[in-house]
Amino acid sequence: MKKALKIIGIILLILLAIALLVYFFVLQYPNLKKNPTVGKWYRVTSREMKTSEGGKYRAFFKKGSENKVMVYFAGGGVSINEETARDDTYNTTEIFIDRLANLTMNMGGLASEVEGSPFENWSVILFPYATGDFHAGMGEFHYTDHDGKEKILYHNGYVNYTQTMRKVMELAGIGEPDAVVVTGYSAGGFATALLSDDIFTNYFPNAESKNVLVDASLLLYDDWHTIATNVWQTPKEISSKLTSNNLTLDCLTALHKKYGNDIHLLFDCSTRDGDLAKVQNYLDTGVMDVTEKEADIYQQILKDTIPQFKEAGVSLFIWDGVPWYDDPRNMTAHTIIATPAVWLPFEEQNQSVAGWLTDAVNGDLKDYGLDLVDKQY
Repeated sequence: MKKALKIIGIILLILLAIALLVYFFVLQYPNLKKNPTVGKWYRVTSREMKTSEGGKYRAFFKKGSENKVMVYFAGGGVSINEETARDDTYNTTEIFIDRLANLTMNMGGLASEVEGSPFENWSVILFPYATGDFHAGMGEFHYTDHDGKEKILYHNGYVNYTQTMRKVMELAGIGEPDAVVVTGYSAGGFATALLSDDIFTNYFPNAESKNVLVDASLLLYDDWHTIATNVWQTPKEISSKLTSNNLTLDCLTALHKKYGNDIHLLFDCSTRDGDLAKVQNYLDTGVMDVTEKEADIYQQILKDTIPQFKEAGVSLFIWDGVPWYDDPRNMTAHTIIATPAVWLPFEEQNQSVAGWLTDAVNGDLKDYGLDLVDKQY
């Protein structure tokens, strides 16, 4: 028995050593330095950058060999009240080490080093999500947790973003790129809508090709302006754009009015996005659940919004064919740009989302799959 316990102890020590090696040499990255090495990932952090729990927040940067930049916002839900602040499914809790960043960079999507990708040699600024505020807050939200303890959720997303951008611009030498793509999925897609004007105004005003891709980020809610102002404490120049129940449309409309044809605006979504239908139901009824009825409602919302997007100069890619996890009900997948599916042409559209984006960067803007909103499932 003692010998068996000793063997188990040795095995546990070996596993611990492996875990430490992975932590220090795989999951962690060196701090960004002046004149970073091309093709190498670095972490970006500062004293002011923090997660919702006050822990150390890290963004990530990779210098590319081409004079082009992708700004990429990860997703993970949203916190709008005490209930959602207490619920750790909304990425309002600190994410272990650099797990989300590694997942985002290495699971085969736009930010991954996929051989043959048109973005393979671009510089990438990547923002993991850990603040529950669509990367746009500057405030402290006080709430009571499930155990009755008083806590603070730090909606620090805008601070994290600003600190990162300033440090990258100072150290990385990417201040005058030929092309810029700002993109993100889910909560990161909302961040893309909210922060693109800030990015192009303050950091890349002279980019010849300005591109904004919002992936799977459409929710209707009458209180978006109130939430941005009072809960997240988003800067006024950003929150003032929120004048309707459609945050994404408000921001893209403002971009279209300001930049006209000098910016390429893109929005993609699946027809019956199970996650967005679920959150939409919560915003409408206070119940975080989803059935095919809610998917029907979401499909109608998407259909009704398409003409408004078109009026705002937005190119659209609507898709289906990827199920909502392994759920047997008629719902479709949530987000695509962080997955290998982004490279695969859809049969209906004869085009991939990555190909659509690549064409847009080169000035060729098209719509795909708009008829799918009328499809009977």
